[in-house]
Amino acid sequence: MKNTKLVAVVATGLGLALTVSACGSATSPGASGTPAASSGAAAGTPVKGGTLRLLSGTQTEHWDPQRTYVGAQIELGNRLFARTLTTWGTVKSDTEQAKLVADAATDTGKASDGGKTWAFTLKDGLKWEDGKAVTCDDFKYGISRTYAVDVITGGPNYAIGFIDIPTNADGSSQYAGPYKKTGQDLYDKAVTCSGNTITFKLKQPVGDFNNTVTMTAFGAFRADKDLGDKSNYQIFSNGPYKLQGTWEQNKGGTFVRNDQWDPKTDDIRKAYPDQITIDESLTAETLYERLIANKGDDQNAIAFPDNAPSTALANIQGGAAGRYVAVPSPYTRYLVPNYKSKVFSNEMARKALALATDRAAYVTAAGGKELAQPTNSMINPALPAFPNTPLPAGEKGDPAAAKALLQQAGMTLPVKITVTYRKNDTLDKAFAGLKLGWDAAGFDTQLVGIPAKQYYGTLQSPDSASKYDAYWAGWGADYPSASTVIAPLFDSRVNITAGGPGQDYGYFDNKEFNAAIDATNAIADGTVREKAWGDLDVQLTTKHYAAIPLIVDKFVFAKGSNVQDAYVNLTFTGYYDVATAWVKK
Repeated sequence: MKNTKLVAVVATGLGLALTVSACGSATSPGASGTPAASSGAAAGTPVKGGTLRLLSGTQTEHWDPQRTYVGAQIELGNRLFARTLTTWGTVKSDTEQAKLVADAATDTGKASDGGKTWAFTLKDGLKWEDGKAVTCDDFKYGISRTYAVDVITGGPNYAIGFIDIPTNADGSSQYAGPYKKTGQDLYDKAVTCSGNTITFKLKQPVGDFNNTVTMTAFGAFRADKDLGDKSNYQIFSNGPYKLQGTWEQNKGGTFVRNDQWDPKTDDIRKAYPDQITIDESLTAETLYERLIANKGDDQNAIAFPDNAPSTALANIQGGAAGRYVAVPSPYTRYLVPNYKSKVFSNEMARKALALATDRAAYVTAAGGKELAQPTNSMINPALPAFPNTPLPAGEKGDPAAAKALLQQAGMTLPVKITVTYRKNDTLDKAFAGLKLGWDAAGFDTQLVGIPAKQYYGTLQSPDSASKYDAYWAGWGADYPSASTVIAPLFDSRVNITAGGPGQDYGYFDNKEFNAAIDATNAIADGTVREKAWGDLDVQLTTKHYAAIPLIVDKFVFAKGSNVQDAYVNLTFTGYYDVATAWVKK
């Protein structure tokens, strides 16, 4: 999932040793051994009432469940208003591994036909906020919206990739979604409802499809509430909270109790606070200053930051003892050269950019090696598939070697390039440092910082293909397999359409690589399959130069002194889990 798009991760508590909720762990080379501080010391029996305040430094792009693909929004959407067939359970510490559990379904699914067919039966008593029952058809309709790639943009494409619907010659689905209804009969054959049971027929066996449906993109959506792209912030709840009034873009909103939610149907969400407010108008610096000060309403607040300022850990260690945690981030931060760019359509130019990349400058901007480590692998060290690909030219890069490549390619120096990144203080500093290395190699780098509220939407706009030469992004596995890294990002068939590149921001389109994705998905042995994903990662970064991994890092979180039982759920997005948090009176 996109950064701030969280991931299924199992914390190891060993500095930057990340473990994505899966089969094993791997320690990041040179990882810091700084232990994480505890953030969830219990203070008696939980009580209902009060207001839990979430302070965020990143603006929400989507609340539409089928479009949500950023970690914080996935976690909050699921815990507040968008129940899914299965979900990740809660934890009782910042290092506990969460388990896959039933949510709107009665169990975690039943597989048949060797894993090509999956069935989930809904619980009785599920209701929308207006009192109408949540039905199997509501889930079926919600998932169908994923196929309307020209309207419902930005979300995950697993439904398109997995569900057994024929494709067109260009790899796109023959089903065009519920608005055009082209190929509706194909969808109706592959996704069926019988009473409360929804059944999915898949193209090939997917042994962990019950992990896939934890994504809000596989959540329910009522057809009579669907306004297409205008539904982006029109929250309609089937969870414990509903939106009071409207969502104010770049500011936030208030969630109040949904009296139609029945706690008897829900073993996950405790819904202790009467209200949960989200304020996303803050800078990261202000957010941490307020939580360290711990005054007034901020005593009832928790942090939902994106990238912490480089000074955050040192400041918070001195001013918020016992109220902070530094945990492995499930994300890899990376750069994507644009294959439609005149410059980076040339493989030697892409390689030159990789050689000239000063990852050490990014590490410094991110807070130093206590909080970040350079990497040349798209797969996070948490996953068993992590190939630990060597850096192409050391941590600081080799501008001289990169310049020689540009000259060998016959390019006139300096080569002008425009590079985008999600604007915040940390990335401003990081990209200023990266620019120095690239310019020393013979590039003339123009930096464009784009606000978070529109960042990924900009990357996924078809117009951006002719405007920018390279893009910053962040990604973490959606659940514990590298299949949720390589295929979602670099399978052009499920990404690139007339509506934009999907998650394949750089328009990487390679038939041999796509065939290798299919072959890897078909490997029955999990250990062998994960190694094959690692091999494809190496191809991406050292043969095609379709991605330039930059760093893996840590999240630094803090909470007010009245907030209890707030734990970072590293298996489910890597943020504080509001399902169990409560406010001490």
